[in-house]
Amino acid sequence: MPDAPRGPAFRPLLSYEVNSTSDVLRRSAALRFRREQDCSLMEWRTLALIEHLQPVTLRALTDYSSTDKAQISRIVTGLVGRGMVRRRAHRTDARSAELALTAAGTRTLAGLVAAARDRDRALREVLSADEAEQLVAALNKLKARAQELIAQEEEALAARG
Repeated sequence: MPDAPRGPAFRPLLSYEVNSTSDVLRRSAALRFRREQDCSLMEWRTLALIEHLQPVTLRALTDYSSTDKAQISRIVTGLVGRGMVRRRAHRTDARSAELALTAAGTRTLAGLVAAARDRDRALREVLSADEAEQLVAALNKLKARAQELIAQEEEALAARG
């Protein structure tokens, strides 16, 4: 009797399970944030970073977020256009602008934070406190190992020339 189909080769991989779960979590967050605050995930993260770092330059925001400058620039331009972020001349560098949240941006961010905390509570409800702690610890171990693998791959690429 032939073996049962085993599925695609990536299916049993741990990285697939983590990524698949992450995709579902991201999608559910994106839908809620769009419905409640008319914001994307990247807009929410950008608002939170601006609030944390303000006043902040676009360059510093890009460096801190580890996101492509063009993408952050488009997001910030959209947030400025929607009245959530204020862009003003930098105090000491005429080539730069400083970014800060407006009152509307602060209100939107507060709604996003409340929604994110509510979602976090809903997700934690399916885990015991010990399971949640173990999950976070396991994810931190995986992240650290993945960072080691990145360093190894970067070294290997550099050695190739």
